[in-house]
Formats: sequence, C-alpha cells, structure tokens
Amino acid sequence: MPKRFAYSLAVLFTTALLASAPALAADGYPTQLRIGYQKGNSLVLLKSRGTLEKALAPYHVEVQWHEFAFGPPLVEGINAGSIDIGFVGAPPPVLAQAGAAPEVVYVGYSEPYQDNYAIVVPKGSTANSFADLKGKRIAVAKGSAGEYLLLSALDQAHWPLAAINEAYLGYSEGRAAFERGDVDAWVVPDPRLADTQLANGARAVLSARQLPPQYSFYIAPRGFAEQYPKALAQVLAQLNATEQYAKAHLDDAAQVLSDDTRVPLPVWRKALARQNWGVHYPFPAEVVASQQQVADTFYRYHLIPKPVRVADAVVEVKP
Repeated sequence: MPKRFAYSLAVLFTTALLASAPALAADGYPTQLRIGYQKGNSLVLLKSRGTLEKALAPYHVEVQWHEFAFGPPLVEGINAGSIDIGFVGAPPPVLAQAGAAPEVVYVGYSEPYQDNYAIVVPKGSTANSFADLKGKRIAVAKGSAGEYLLLSALDQAHWPLAAINEAYLGYSEGRAAFERGDVDAWVVPDPRLADTQLANGARAVLSARQLPPQYSFYIAPRGFAEQYPKALAQVLAQLNATEQYAKAHLDDAAQVLSDDTRVPLPVWRKALARQNWGVHYPFPAEVVASQQQVADTFYRYHLIPKPVRVADAVVEVKP
C-alpha cells in the first residue's frame, strides 16, 4: 500500500473516531450531572423546560434525571454519590448529619414556607387558633418539616409536648384519619393542603408564616460539591430562572405539575398562587442559623441521637 494512501486512511480513521467519541467536559465540569427529583416540585418544571441541558451543552455535560418516590432513598443516593443534586425539606439533612449519611451537604436553598404549610382543622371544628388545640389529637408525618412546624408551635405557645396528642401518620394515612374525624387537626403542606381545603373546606389555624422561618434545601455529595461547584451553580441559577418564569406563568406551571402528579389543576393553581418563589446560594448567616434551630429542636425532642453543627455541612457554591 502506498505510504501516502496509508497515511490518508489513518487520518480518516482517526477523524471518524474523534467524531464518534463523546466530547470531554470542560474544566471544572463533570461529564454527567445526575439529578434526583420527586414529583411536584421545581425540578420537574426545570426538567420540562430543558433549559439546564442548553445551559450545560457548551461544557459538554450530559444531564440525567432520576425520579424518587420518597425523600429517604434520594438522601441515600446523595450520600452514596449515585446522585449529584436533589431537593429536600429541612429535616432530612439534619437527620443525615446526625446519622449515617455524613457525605450529604447543603448547596442551595429555597424561600421559606409561608401559607403553603399549615395546621388545619375540619370545616365544622370549633377550633379557631392553635390555642384551641390543647389536649387534641394532631396528625403529623414523623421527621418531616411538618413535625418541626408543630414543635415550633408548641415552643411558641410555651407548651410541653404532652400538651397535645401527637399522632404519627404518613400523608395518605393522615388525610384518611382527618376525614374520618379520628384526629382533630392535621399538619400538611401544599398541594395536599390546597386539596383538602378545596375538597373538604379544611381551615388553617396556624401556618408556617406565623412561626420561625423554615427553608427547603438543595443537597449534594460533599465530594461532588467541592469538585464541581460551577456545575451546581448552573443548576441553581437555572432553577431560580425557572421559578421566576413559573411565578409569571402560574397557569402553565400548574398544568405541568398537574400532568406530573395527576393532582387536579385547580389544586395546583391554589397552591402555586401562595408559593414563595426563589432559589438561592451561597448561604447567608440567617439561613444557617434557621437550620441550626431545626437541628437543635430535633435534638431537644430526642428525634436525632446527637447534636449537629449545620455549618459543617454547608458547601459554598459560587459561579
């Protein structure tokens, strides 16, 4: 074979290989970004818009979406490093830090709950305030943001835990017990809150707005957060842009979430109308202090086995 022809074949073969090989990620970016999400939150809206994929395309990052039915398996995935970012309420990172998930760190946060998390009573209840629930049976999901809301309400009223009858029930069981009259009140977030208000005329006697602020968080494995802060900053920036878009287009957002969850459209419209929008990073001192109060409260009520220092699990993501 003539040398010139052989050289041409080699060049063509090398070019074909390079063209078929995946592009290497830019410096400071992973080749893949694995996002863990649950139904009915802003990550679903981000996924539906496709803007994150476009934002990361110049850096040759492949975005993968992994759905989780519940929060605990998502936290386990973060701790194991099989998921790179996820969204949870205030308690899961505290439980992780106090338990067997030391690799879970905070990288971003959402605006605090307001009227979208509340203690509700049935339509015909004589209770008009939290003070009227002394000695009553209140349904709440164990270890949830709702349990912290309930404990905060007790602290604000200067009541001991024994002042109410706490009934640990999951959301489905809690709603069934609430509708049967087996409990006097129920601690519930949107969209379930909006659903029971529209379907049953449930009334809020206390909302998160009236209590110390409680945030939700974006979490990641420590190693990933420390190695790829630029990638996480892109996710958080796109999430914030998505939330601002949703705020201005509530009907569109409600339709996406209704399709995703099969929760009726009017329920999502009511829930989103009182949503507190915004995704932020890095962490100001007041957000860390608020989450530390969650950790201290859970330790004081023996919900975690040891005290934790929230600041130790915060990684400052910067663009």
